[in-house]
Amino acid sequence: MNQNMIYDVSYMDALKRGFKQYVTFSGRTSRSEFWRFMVCREIIVDGLAVFGIIVDMVLGDTSAASDYAMVLLIILLLIYFLPSLAITCRRLHDVGKSGLTFLLIFIPIVGVFVLLSNLVKKGDASINAYGERTGYTCVTPVMERQLGLEHTPTVREDMLMGAITIMLNIWVFTQQFVESAWVSFNSRGML
Repeated sequence: MNQNMIYDVSYMDALKRGFKQYVTFSGRTSRSEFWRFMVCREIIVDGLAVFGIIVDMVLGDTSAASDYAMVLLIILLLIYFLPSLAITCRRLHDVGKSGLTFLLIFIPIVGVFVLLSNLVKKGDASINAYGERTGYTCVTPVMERQLGLEHTPTVREDMLMGAITIMLNIWVFTQQFVESAWVSFNSRGML
């Protein structure tokens, strides 16, 4: 097993690894590394979107700060595109699926659920066609002190980060839905 990948990763380590391996479509990625990368990505991107929404509410829709936030958001989405695609392919490899399984995302409704079910599965316990097992050893507080590593996030920390991500997604979605409904009603002369 690769010595660099013995210990489980923190959120920042998952984000760093995702960017270091941004064009590596071979190999495997553990479930925890994948989801920690995705949570970090969502918090950063949705956090910026929420910032843009707040600026819009405070300064009005015509503010330059809001436009800059939107441009930065688009740039961030482009920056995250390849690392997200690569880590998703490696995660699919971890459960023994081809990276092309990602294309299921284009099948309306059903494809998303089939892809998601593969992304949440536990990885293959042994070597598969895509490489060695990816299970990591959790870094305990004792190991953290002895080895100078960052501790493995607890289930509580993982749930908190997931909840933050979900709340940010809901806020952004709700704001976009309300704005779209407002434009739709105004264009029909209803308001």
